[in-house]
Amino acid sequence: IMITPYDIYQYGDFYRIHHNIDTSKILDTLELFESKWSQYNTRRSHIPREGLCVFNYDGVCGPNPALDSLKQYNELHSTNLTESDANVPTELYNASPELQEYFKPLIGSVVRTHFLKLKPGGFFPPHRDHTKGKQNSFRIIVPIINCEVPCSNFILEDKILNMNCGSSYIINTTKMHTLFNADAHRDSIWLVINAKIDERSLKFIESGL
Repeated sequence: IMITPYDIYQYGDFYRIHHNIDTSKILDTLELFESKWSQYNTRRSHIPREGLCVFNYDGVCGPNPALDSLKQYNELHSTNLTESDANVPTELYNASPELQEYFKPLIGSVVRTHFLKLKPGGFFPPHRDHTKGKQNSFRIIVPIINCEVPCSNFILEDKILNMNCGSSYIINTTKMHTLFNADAHRDSIWLVINAKIDERSLKFIESGL
């Protein structure tokens, strides 16, 4: 069966699926990896944001092309890395029964995935996640802590998205979007999941509708 982006976004550009994560258990595990967070996109080190990989290219937490703009990384290093290549579970995944249980239905389809920490003032400028060629992956976003408006804002085109921490959301990030943490004191943490557009991922979505 050929699965297309339409099959993913037929339900909307932003919608919730009922696959939840216990954020308290996740935060306990993240505390054990506090020293493993790395700057997200070192070329923009002035932006206070960090990443911690769940699935990447080598299974090791720390600095990694998976915590970068793949387009910019490939141009700079004359490589051709894709999100689909980043399918190795990391030590963080192996340390978390909560993550293992959540991703069990997606193993084989889940690819480049990381926790994203936006420190106060951290942001992603308006951008699209896919601009050329065939789209073969899509985004699932899980807010973890301090992700509520008005202090933390995920904007899709001209709409501010309201999300509950621990819930999973399909977001069509091929559309223009931005994310910023306007809180003066607290970090905002999100789980950013990339999954292949395939039958396994579609079943995961449909089971959560």
